[in-house]
Amino acid sequence: MNISKLQHLLLFLGSSCQSEVTTTPAPTKKRVTDVRLPLSLDPVYYDVELQPFMYGGNPGAFSFRGFVRIVLKCLTATDNVTLHINKLNIANDTIRFSAESPTSSDPVYTSWTEDKVRQFMIVHLDRAMTAGQNYVLQMNFTGPLTDDLHGLYLSSYPRGNQTVYLASTQFQPTDARKAFPCFDEPAIKSHFNITLIRPSHLTSLSNTPIRDSSRTWSEGGIDWVADVYETTPKMSTYLLAFVVSDFVSLSATTANNVTYRVWARPESISQAQYALDVGVEVLTYFENYYQIPYPLPKQDMIAIPDFAAGAMENWGLITYRETAMLYQPGVSSEGDKQRVAVVVSHELAHQWFGDLVTPSWWDDLWLNEGFASYMEYVGVDVVHPDWKMFDQYIIEDVQDVFDFDSLVTSHPVYVPVSHPDEINEIFDRISYAKGASIIGMMKHFLGEQTFKTGLTNYLNQRSYDAAFHDDLWTAMTAQAQRDGKNLDVKAIMDTWTLQMNFPYVTVTREGADSIKVTQARFLRDPNAVDTGKYKSPFGYKWDIPITFTSSRELKFDKTDADVSWLWRSSPERVIPAEGLLPPEGDTDGWVLANVKQHGYYRVNYEESNWRALCKQLATDHTVIPQVNRAQIMNDAWNLARGDYLSMDIALLTVEYLHQEMDYIPWHEAQKELDFVDKMLSRTALYGDFQKFMLSKVQGPFRAIGMNNTGASHLQSYLRSILAYIACQYDDPDCVGNSTALFKQWMDQPDTNPIDAGLKATVYCTAIRVGGVEEWDFAYQQYKMADVAAEKARLQRSLACSQKIWILGRYLNLALTPSEIRKQDALKVIQSISLNTLGRGLAWDLFRGKWDTIRSEYGQSFFSFTSLIGTLTKSFNTEFQLQQLQEFMRTHPNQGSGTRAFQQAVEKTRSNIAWMKQHYNTLADWLERQNP
Repeated sequence: MNISKLQHLLLFLGSSCQSEVTTTPAPTKKRVTDVRLPLSLDPVYYDVELQPFMYGGNPGAFSFRGFVRIVLKCLTATDNVTLHINKLNIANDTIRFSAESPTSSDPVYTSWTEDKVRQFMIVHLDRAMTAGQNYVLQMNFTGPLTDDLHGLYLSSYPRGNQTVYLASTQFQPTDARKAFPCFDEPAIKSHFNITLIRPSHLTSLSNTPIRDSSRTWSEGGIDWVADVYETTPKMSTYLLAFVVSDFVSLSATTANNVTYRVWARPESISQAQYALDVGVEVLTYFENYYQIPYPLPKQDMIAIPDFAAGAMENWGLITYRETAMLYQPGVSSEGDKQRVAVVVSHELAHQWFGDLVTPSWWDDLWLNEGFASYMEYVGVDVVHPDWKMFDQYIIEDVQDVFDFDSLVTSHPVYVPVSHPDEINEIFDRISYAKGASIIGMMKHFLGEQTFKTGLTNYLNQRSYDAAFHDDLWTAMTAQAQRDGKNLDVKAIMDTWTLQMNFPYVTVTREGADSIKVTQARFLRDPNAVDTGKYKSPFGYKWDIPITFTSSRELKFDKTDADVSWLWRSSPERVIPAEGLLPPEGDTDGWVLANVKQHGYYRVNYEESNWRALCKQLATDHTVIPQVNRAQIMNDAWNLARGDYLSMDIALLTVEYLHQEMDYIPWHEAQKELDFVDKMLSRTALYGDFQKFMLSKVQGPFRAIGMNNTGASHLQSYLRSILAYIACQYDDPDCVGNSTALFKQWMDQPDTNPIDAGLKATVYCTAIRVGGVEEWDFAYQQYKMADVAAEKARLQRSLACSQKIWILGRYLNLALTPSEIRKQDALKVIQSISLNTLGRGLAWDLFRGKWDTIRSEYGQSFFSFTSLIGTLTKSFNTEFQLQQLQEFMRTHPNQGSGTRAFQQAVEKTRSNIAWMKQHYNTLADWLERQNP
């Protein structure tokens, strides 16, 4: 039932007497696993009212107060209400419990206890509730409003000499409970009536439109307004969002009459126009693609100055880091522009995958993130078809996640999780990029129309509800059967989601007209010992869709009709290939498998075929599409790393690079050769390696130059990567141009002459070869920059200095929030660790400040786990391995970084083995390359 305004106000202002509360013992170091709520009650709807206080006194003392009223349906008789709270102070004398239709026999509230380990609030009753009846629980509470970037938190930005504050939220995965008492699990959906109380000169935003703002009053010298929002659809707690700020907006209306607004600081609102344009177009396209209207009347997007992740898909109110939403032509680069488009598309895809249909539990996180990570390319491809997003998808997701998923410390796509640290751990490349990769593979073997219709059926069947991955497989299998395709999608996809790692397929010629294929598990280090945590239910065998072409056929646009299958039940298969194979004895003829790399697997060949492919690259590389040129390098280098292929073949794949003028292959080549750089950077071979790199990059670099005028999007990308490599290895033209441009900027700070696409290279190079004057100038520009992408670029470039004392000073600034925003601190340490001179400094600071880093920054799990991987990326000696293992031994409580540390050990061992096995081979090869 509803309560009157007077009752509401009395409850809201109630005292915080603690006489009735008892608390369980403080958390122990042992991680609990039974953290799930009992399923006895189902919340029908919530009334939530929140009032943040951001004025007067010390920001460290800012707070919020709130009221919650929950109507509960009793599913199973129980004598308590167990829900979530974290860091909230409950006003005990405001707790009320009653039946929705009271009788004399109803249970009565007696007391409550808090289980801080499980973050439970347990409300005790004198007798059990009756199954099928509705009950009401309500209470007032207060909480701290801090800058920890989780729950309802404090953000700020400077305006002149003043600091402007705002309140924002980040609830995923388990932090709605920091804002109000709730049933904070994804499957426990409900309707929400939200009221946000704000000072009259500010605005508030939530998931739905404002219904009423007529309630006003004065308190504490401030005029307050209560914004009452429309009732939300049935949704999960983690998708709620609240913002109170002085931000302003731009707006548009979509073709399907959805009000679309973008919000930013007043100083930055013009930078939000591109995100608005992309959002309107992509939202409308997704409505048509899914054949399901966007479920809400409005879509807001807002750029928050302090934000832990890149963006968050809150239903109807998407929150972003500023670099992920703001774009300023002439200042931001083409890469910055693409990042905005990709993140906007990703979050809009979530409005269906994740928001409309939500995973039952976090073990199916990939159902959210994998689909959004694939659909982001679909959305951007509609807006910018010339960007070749599906070519970029291969290098950005498929080939990228192979590195993570080639470890025994990887994990399955579907993975059991319980404790919040374990949930945070799986917000990683497996859930995102491997999820996207296997979805892309499924789309290819099902065909576009079957895939789309199956998705629509799945979304319609589970709308406003939660789903298990089998629900998706059932919908896809049914549609495949209707379309005449005899495929058991669940049986196929289980092999890709329920076991970690991936296969490599060996392709050999079998006579004149047949190909033999075999499969085996790929590991970066085949000698690595499985931890035993995840046992494969299929013996590391997969159902693999395979496609082929050849120098004879040269057909690269394969469809689902061209797919052959290598089933897990058979270790090998001979596939007819009449008319495909080159004539026997043709030493220049070749076969290429996994055309356009639609499949999530590597391919190995007999040596003669590898040599024929490399000869094709050397004579006319354009015969092979750029995606497959990148694939050849990626497969060869990583097969060689695992000793499945001779290193001589891997080296052969990059010898043609002085002819390469496309971005996709150069991106892959740079990644593989950067690994060699890190392995050799402190060895006697590094000078010879530098000469080799210059011999390959100088021709393409001189051809494309540093003048970006008139370049297309991907030409700009190519120019950026070639300039980066050329300057990295001290090409005199690149270094000279960079230092001259930077000096010109220093002489006229108000006019930056550097092309946006080359800024990262120019800044880094000038700071690297310069001294404190260049560094101080760049730091001053960083402090003054009002475009987030420019700020981030300068922040990374400041780590390029070759003066250790400057790097040491920068490390100290990283953990000083008044200098470096908390959201960026770990990224600064990460950038310094990528500098050969800075590696040891960053590693020492990480170990010395571990307690601070883990407690203050460890909840920013994306940055935290990434930092661990980057700090240890170049470790390749027994001494470094011992240091790493000793640190882990003396710091056993690694929180959400546990898996990242385990992977660091595995990668370090692999690097040590690589150095022992391949150092002499590289020495001989480099001598031949640099006579």
